[in-house]
Amino acid sequence: MFKSYFITGLRNLLKQKGYSFIKIIGLTFGLTASMIIYLYIAEDLSYDTFHKNYPNIVRLLTIDSAEGVSSKLVGVTQPRLGPAAADELPEVITSVRFTGGGRLDLSYNDKPLKCEASFRVDPTVFEVFDFPIVDGATTGVLDKPGSIAITQTLARKIFGNENPIGKTVKLNQNTDLNVTAVLADVPKNSHLQFDLLYSLVPGQNEDGLRQALDTWQGIFCFTYLLLDKPADVADLNTKLKAISKKNNAYEFFTPVVQPLKDVHLKSKEILFETNANKSDTLNVYVLSIIAILILVLAAVNFMNLVTAKSTARAKEIGMRKVIGAIRTQLILQHLTESILVTGIAALLAIAAVLVAVPLLNNAYHRFADVTLLMHPQSITLLSGLVLIVGIMAGLYPAFVLSSFKPILVLKGSFKNSASGIRLRKALVVLQFTISIALMVGTGIVYQQMRYIYTADLGYSRDQVITLQQNNQNVANATTLKNELLRNPDILSVGTSSARMGQQLGRVNIYPDGVYNAETNIITSIMVTDESFIPTMGIKMMEGRNFSLDYDDSLSMIINEEMARFLKWKDPVGKKVGLQNGAVASELTNYTVVGVVKDFHFATVRHKLEPMFMLYNNNNNALAVKVKAENIQATLTFMEETWKKVNPGTTFEYAFLDEQFANLYRNEQAFASMFTHFTGLAMLIAGLGLFALSAFTAEQRRKEIGIRKVLGASNGTIFYKLSSEFVLLIMISFVFASVIAYFVMNKWLDDFQYSISIGAGIFILAGASSIIIALLTISFQALKAALSNPVDALRSE
Repeated sequence: MFKSYFITGLRNLLKQKGYSFIKIIGLTFGLTASMIIYLYIAEDLSYDTFHKNYPNIVRLLTIDSAEGVSSKLVGVTQPRLGPAAADELPEVITSVRFTGGGRLDLSYNDKPLKCEASFRVDPTVFEVFDFPIVDGATTGVLDKPGSIAITQTLARKIFGNENPIGKTVKLNQNTDLNVTAVLADVPKNSHLQFDLLYSLVPGQNEDGLRQALDTWQGIFCFTYLLLDKPADVADLNTKLKAISKKNNAYEFFTPVVQPLKDVHLKSKEILFETNANKSDTLNVYVLSIIAILILVLAAVNFMNLVTAKSTARAKEIGMRKVIGAIRTQLILQHLTESILVTGIAALLAIAAVLVAVPLLNNAYHRFADVTLLMHPQSITLLSGLVLIVGIMAGLYPAFVLSSFKPILVLKGSFKNSASGIRLRKALVVLQFTISIALMVGTGIVYQQMRYIYTADLGYSRDQVITLQQNNQNVANATTLKNELLRNPDILSVGTSSARMGQQLGRVNIYPDGVYNAETNIITSIMVTDESFIPTMGIKMMEGRNFSLDYDDSLSMIINEEMARFLKWKDPVGKKVGLQNGAVASELTNYTVVGVVKDFHFATVRHKLEPMFMLYNNNNNALAVKVKAENIQATLTFMEETWKKVNPGTTFEYAFLDEQFANLYRNEQAFASMFTHFTGLAMLIAGLGLFALSAFTAEQRRKEIGIRKVLGASNGTIFYKLSSEFVLLIMISFVFASVIAYFVMNKWLDDFQYSISIGAGIFILAGASSIIIALLTISFQALKAALSNPVDALRSE
């Protein structure tokens, strides 16, 4: 029986090739988009799941409740907290601390190279996390000071085909590191990304590190706990707070835990953390909704086309009923055809996904794995999706078609069925409601990203090249700066403790230079030389910049926000005390000599905070302002100068505007996804509207002929055929505007600084949808208007 249904369905597809193509291609687009989004959502949900202890790992965070900071949650903790928790809490099996996370200057056989990402880490790291060891020791890997474990990629980069185990590489040309193990490359879906792990066990000359790791008064470690079972978060938070209090930690630092499963998607508000490529739960929800909407759009498109074409199959159904077919058989026949179409579309969609995803991965900077579609779970899910979409898309048309009464059907009475017309109108409204809502969403996402890229950050990032020296070469900063300034194409060079876009460190401050144990004010700090502010185009609002004409060793420049926070109307000349050494009450007083206009020293994701600058002419980060001409020659000069001043180290540079764009790479990828899938939705809706306008024109062929005989102009005919579609789209516009406004307002809430949603984007989306609709149906409308009425009336 089903074989007969299948053969009949295949014949019907081949009989009406154009109509079948539109049905299949619409579903193909919908399934393709849904599969691609599924792969990207699966990527986001897969982070860190390769660790066998994944459900039982938590990381420690700190709520910084001190005044002066708007972002209260930070990813660093007291160094002693993790080991103390492992010692005192029975549910904690062990702990591991990470520090650092930056790049390293290495050398082997006097050949310099960069390690892109590294951590100093406790030897217990391999007890908590699963980073497979492929060569070398399997136990005690990082037990000794100076021991390192490197990834296979870094091993090949340093040693080529040599066996790296037991080899020694130099760090910053003066520290020996011994390779004890080679690790498999870290999976891309790990929030911890590194090429090298360096033992956190202090060496003989690291007394400062030894003391720092034993303190309860500061926070700088990334700490993780391995538990004996999934965490009871509230209970564990209470116990950690008690441990912190017992050891006299600062009261404004409150430890809390975050399950490992939440690190990738629920960390948007966390500062000072190591979390590669972190995303947001809201983005996952939005993409999921888009996938469902596009799938609904494709299914609705299918239903609309089938019901619109129902009159063409009315006689077939009537004849089947006359010769004895029962309604159940007719329903099964149409459902089989629907599932057949969906199955063909699914096969085409899989082929499209295999081609598209590698290209999209490059565009989105993502790593969705197309082989996931071949997993049994995905095959089952996809098969279920084909059945569900096939049945849902074909169920209503099947019941409508099978309900025809043979006598009436053979007279073609369904052609003017009010119920059939109302159904198609409702489906068109649904299609364009989805499409217009996505268009509005795309416009708002684009405007927000444009706002981020063009917002006044308070500094200039154009034609600025950044260089980064390691700590050992920081003393050469002034020499390097002076050598660079010999080139007339280099306009200025400023140095600072951190480049723009990096999160600054935070310290306690004491206004008016007076120690107060009850005062807990923390602000961000940046150390710069006298050239940094003019190089970056930061505006002085009051007072003066640092200058070689003054002794600025105890001078301070603050931003406007710090002046507002401290309620200083005349800040120049005020004193600010900073702690000097381990004794909290011992302060060094600095004098405010200037106030700069507020600038976004981090990203616009976070609110502007109070910050200040201290003076030093030897800093790690260099900002080099260059002329727009002769860029390549300038870069060559900079490289030669670097190698002369910093021999044995690699020269690497970046343009500040490119670094700025990289800060928002995830947001840009999301915006691109939104745009691409919205375009696909509009294409699906347009295909359906094209076919529907053709069927409408065909059904009204006699009416058009009579109108033309009675004197109607071509313009009148065109207006008559297109106006009802335009009316439906205007109704869709109203529904879509309300939905898009509320959804996109929620999305914008994620940004500290965002656009206001104006009427313009809604008007543009509505006008665009009407234009697209008119262009889509104009061919069929004009064809009908220009047709010879004699042909239409003769055919009747």
